[in-house]
Amino acid sequence: MITYLKGNVSELGENTVVIEAYGIGYEVFCSTRTISELMGQKETVKLYIHEHIKEDGHDLYGFYYKEDREVFRKLIGVSGIGPKSGMQVLNLYSVQEIIEIIMEQDSKALSKVSGIGPKTAQRIILELKDSMSKLYVPDLSLLQTGLKNTESKHEAIEALESLGYSNQEAKKAVEAVDDYHSTSEELIRKALSLLGM
Repeated sequence: MITYLKGNVSELGENTVVIEAYGIGYEVFCSTRTISELMGQKETVKLYIHEHIKEDGHDLYGFYYKEDREVFRKLIGVSGIGPKSGMQVLNLYSVQEIIEIIMEQDSKALSKVSGIGPKTAQRIILELKDSMSKLYVPDLSLLQTGLKNTESKHEAIEALESLGYSNQEAKKAVEAVDDYHSTSEELIRKALSLLGM
């Protein structure tokens, strides 16, 4: 069982990264948060790994933060949620937002994730509510930061769209530069720099 990988970033894709360790390149599927953390890193990086072994392959899922992997493992432990769906949840919401959504039983928010319908959303909440409340004591200040950050991201995306960028381009750029503390103005400036303006 691989717990983590330490090595250099050899290749960086939209949702995958190749980590070279001891002359071997490991292809790892990553969330947008992890990809954004790895951008521009030239030194040795460490990714927490979840191995998914199936009949026709052996996939590695990597996370820059350990808590991201723990929430991912809880999500894929729910019947009907595979690694791809689990990663989609982490692409759309931060760990703190996922905890809050489950604790508040907000099935509509979960249904916004591609591939997760209302019934599956309800199942996630039903199966994870108790374990989330036992494992995590939500820090209200962190939740407030997460909510403010979500607002800033929405404002930044809307501003980029008004400048002529598509929703997909705007969202991808904002996610790539998001550091969970920036104001909407800072996100817009960083995103425009990334987009080449």
